[in-house]
Order: sequence, then C-alpha cells, then structure tokens
Amino acid sequence: MSEFSLELNQSRYLSTSDTRMPVALTVRAAALEKAVTRPTAEVLVVDCSSSMDEPPTRMVNARKAAAAAIDALPDGTWFALVEGTGKATVRFPDTPRLVPADDQNRRRAKAAAAHMFAMGATAMSTWLTLARDLLDQRPDAVRHALLLTDGRNESEPAETLHEVLDSCEGRFTCDARGIGDDWEPDELRRIAAVLRGTADAVLDDHDLPTEFRRLIRTATDKAVPDMRLRIVTPTFSRVEVLRQEFPAEIDLTDRIVAVKRGVVELSTGAWGEEAREYHLSLAVDMNGRPWYEDLQLGRVELVPPDDSVTVPLPVPILGYVTDDERLATRVDETVLRHTVQADLGHRLNAGWIRFGEEDRDGAAAEWGEAFRLATRLGNEDTLRRLSRLIDVDPETGEVTLKEHMRPRDAFSAVLSLASNTTSDAPVTPTAAPDGQPRTCPNCPKLSPHRAKFCVNCGHTFEVAP
Repeated sequence: MSEFSLELNQSRYLSTSDTRMPVALTVRAAALEKAVTRPTAEVLVVDCSSSMDEPPTRMVNARKAAAAAIDALPDGTWFALVEGTGKATVRFPDTPRLVPADDQNRRRAKAAAAHMFAMGATAMSTWLTLARDLLDQRPDAVRHALLLTDGRNESEPAETLHEVLDSCEGRFTCDARGIGDDWEPDELRRIAAVLRGTADAVLDDHDLPTEFRRLIRTATDKAVPDMRLRIVTPTFSRVEVLRQEFPAEIDLTDRIVAVKRGVVELSTGAWGEEAREYHLSLAVDMNGRPWYEDLQLGRVELVPPDDSVTVPLPVPILGYVTDDERLATRVDETVLRHTVQADLGHRLNAGWIRFGEEDRDGAAAEWGEAFRLATRLGNEDTLRRLSRLIDVDPETGEVTLKEHMRPRDAFSAVLSLASNTTSDAPVTPTAAPDGQPRTCPNCPKLSPHRAKFCVNCGHTFEVAP
C-alpha cells in the first residue's frame, strides 16, 4: 500500500485590504511498494539531427549515453529507442512497439544505438508524438521519456510543439537535457513543465552517460503513475497561482483543469518515495465577510489513481480578517522561501535576456541579485552554476561577468530551478520587531517593516527602511 501525506503552511491573518492568500503545500509519498503496483515503460529519444555531428564527439557521447541508459533499465522494463530528426524513427525494436528489458534486448538495443548517425533536421513534436504512442501501449505502467537535444525546434511552428505537448500531458513524464551551445532553454523548460519532468544543460559531453544512468534510476524508481491535486474554493475565492517549488520549479497555473464550478485539479505526474512543495495563491474577495474569526477560503485534497494508494483527509485553507497590523504582517517561513525563490527565478531569466541583448552590465546586475537571493536561500547548486558566469568581489560586492563564458553555462544557470536541485533550507525573514509595515506598490500587500520583498507577490522594495 502506498501512502501520501499533505501539509499546508500559511499565515491565516489578512488585513482589511488584502486580496490574496498565499499558502505552501508539501506532499510526501512513502511506503511505495513497486512490486505490487505497476511496471515501468521507458522511451529514450536521442536527437540525431545534423548538428549533433558538430563536433563529431557529441554524437559519440550521445551513443554512449543511450547505451548507459539501456544498461540501467531494470529487467522487465518496457522500452524503446527513438531517433529524432525531422521525423521520429524507432531504432529499437524493429517495429514500433515496446519490449521488455532483458539481457538479449539490452544487447540488441545498444547495438542499434551504436549505429545512430547525425543527419536531418529537428522536429520535436514528432519525437514526442511517437513517444506518446509507444507509451500508450502500456497503460498499466508508470510511463517516462528521456529526451536529448542539441538544437532548436526550427523545423516546425512553435504552435505544433505546444499542441503535441498538450496531447501528451498526463500520459507520461519527460526529462529533457540540452547538449552543446545552440539550443533554446525555454523549449526544454516548457517540455519539462507540461510533462512534469526536469530540464537541464549538459556542461561536459563526457558526463552525459552518468547523467542518463541517474535519470533512468530515478524514473524506474517511480511507483505511482499520477496523483491529482484538487483545490475546492467557495464563490469568493479562486486559484490565481499554482507553482511547484521543489524539487524543480514549474509554473503550473496554466495546467490547471476546471472540473466543475469551484473545483480545479492538477495532474502532478509519477511519484516515487519523495516530497514536493507547491506554492498556491488564492485571489479572495473579503468584502462583507466577518472579521475576527476563521473562514474557510478553500480546501486542498489528493486524488489517487486507484485504491492501492492511501491519501489523507482534505486540508482547509483558512483566512482571518483583522485590523491588527502585527497579525496581518506575519510571514510564514515556507511561504517566504517560495516568494524569494520566485524572485530568484525571475532574476536568472532577466540576466539571460540582458545577456542576449549584449547588455553585459544589465546581465551582471540581474545575476548579481540572483547570487544574493541564492545565498539567502542556501541554494548551493544555483550558486555553483552562477559562479561560472560572474565574479563577485567579496569586499565590495561588485559583480562582473566572466570574460569567457559558454552559452551552455548560462543555460545551466537559467535552468537551475527546473532541474531537481532546489534547496529547501529555511529563509530568515528580514523584519524588525518594531516599525510600521511596508505597503507593496504592486499588490498592495502589507509586509514587515524591514522586508526587502513583498510577502505576497515578491516585488523587491527599492530601499530598505
């Protein structure tokens, strides 16, 4: 029997002018007995477009990575190997189907991988369509695809990829990796977001086999194919924002599905023994609602795929309207961490945009602020990735871009929050015990006197008091 738990963190106090209620959700899965649940189905998708031969060692390492992934497949895993160019082709087996992993099939699949060559264009929608059709052959399995690319999806309109992604959502999860210096991080980030996987850059082509083995081990450890997050709200409340914050940051707001009035659901993808954190913000209209008492603004519940999974009782989201500013400006630690992390993601992306515009000073400023936010969060992985882009003077705090920076190093930093590496270290609120609360010019939500960020929307205050 698989067991899930659900924890909600919030400061339930609202000022008389508040219009949003932010909460943090933590979902944990334990006691996942894979042997009594489902098999695993895996599709390996390797970009074999002509650019994969520039330099030739890239294709060599891609073949080695595919072989490493095949070797890592546990016996009985249903799998196939797909070659991606301007179309998708099953390289193993010899017909478009999934076969169980055993010594013979692994040996034959590795032989097929050794004969993949770079040629043709890049049309990712065809790759994902074939992966979907193959994985649909095993509806009883926990289904996963692993995708490697080195190029941009320039052989088809962006809308085509988006439509295919929508058709794949909820049917399998996908981890995407970019190799080289000429791919588009937003494309991989969108694939990972819609298909509830991770996206990241490969910094050294020689590390690809190790990364593929790790991803296969993680994917084949999943035991529950999906878990839906259901949010029920009254007429005066609605879901405004829903983001996964940990282990990978994914904005899921546009992936929410309305079941009926006041009820929305989200497919969270496959689960192993793990924990995930979500940031939920409700838009609330408290006009005419009573003060000085707890009101239920909504409730959150988990919807399992079947009776083999045990879920907890629904958890209420509470609101308490007060004119006491000391109560209304209290900050929940987990919600604060999510707010700071959202600003970190914004700074990382803004730095990449500035860099693309050849605004080196602007990029240094954005990435310098990202460095400070990552330091505050204790996010060692993002700090390590940023250290490949910037130098920070320890005495003056001055930030400068490194002279020789590869695009893949920037891709790595931009995708750091989308790659299963987010820190869950607590954040100490920057607040003083006295002084007047700060009013955000963006929300406008009240925040503590010495806050550097709005506790509701993440707006950075210009000057600390």
